[in-house]
Amino acid sequence: MRLLTLLALLLAVIAAAAFATRPGPAEFDATLEAAIRDRVANTDVGEGSGDPFAQIALVGCKLRPSDCIHLVRDSLDVTFEDRPFTTRVTVEGLNRTATCTGAFGRFFCKELLEG
Repeated sequence: MRLLTLLALLLAVIAAAAFATRPGPAEFDATLEAAIRDRVANTDVGEGSGDPFAQIALVGCKLRPSDCIHLVRDSLDVTFEDRPFTTRVTVEGLNRTATCTGAFGRFFCKELLEG
């Protein structure tokens, strides 16, 4: 009986922490910015697709990353859904779709900027 009470108390503390640390739009923008900066820094010009427009965009992003981040963010349709303990974000645009889950102060987006 004591173990069940302790377990219930522990779950209540975890739930309260999850509720209090749900990330919002500002944290998502920071996550997106970090993903874009990482992708631009780790992709060489000429690597990947043979699309010349993609290569020109990559060169532009390497020269002015902050402008590239704003351009990409403005090109995305981002929908936020607040849940009791998490935040769900659906991102669509640039021929990609991603669903991210935010919990404990950060977002988890497996599909974001992959492919």
